[in-house]
Amino acid sequence: MLGTLLLIGTLYFVVPVRQDPAGGMVLRASLTVLLLAGLAAVVVLQVRHAMVDAEGTIDGLITALALVWIVFALGFYVLQLQRPDQLAGLETRLDALYFAASTMLTVGYGDVHATGQIARGMVLVQMVFDVAFVATGSAVISARVRSRAERRAADRGDVRGSRPRRPRARRVRPR
Repeated sequence: MLGTLLLIGTLYFVVPVRQDPAGGMVLRASLTVLLLAGLAAVVVLQVRHAMVDAEGTIDGLITALALVWIVFALGFYVLQLQRPDQLAGLETRLDALYFAASTMLTVGYGDVHATGQIARGMVLVQMVFDVAFVATGSAVISARVRSRAERRAADRGDVRGSRPRRPRARRVRPR
């Protein structure tokens, strides 16, 4: 998995980006919609796979979430190349990666921010995408990690890894 993540990161920094791609805005918008639909499908498939196969790895899901991050970063970088007035503080690919991560993680430091309507629209698309797909994937990853930690603690007989259970209070009915 680490190799795959390194490959995705490397590709992000070396993929050529032309200043004026052929096909215009309609083609770019269509390709963007198709790409987002494809990413959504990949994340959904990976979440379903992780939920069905409780013993399997979550490498595919982690890779899919990293790919979402990279795709949005590349989108912001290309927007900055095409329309420099849309994003304040975004000048490099690393800036775009940083901005996509701070948006995905809902940190938002404010040093890089959307100033134009197109950029704000892209940020909104990323926010909705993140809530709908990334949050679900993150919840599955969190549950899987927690489950494995509890299972390992139980296998070792380690009480630190498990929570003590409080007895349930019994209801007393008045007579």
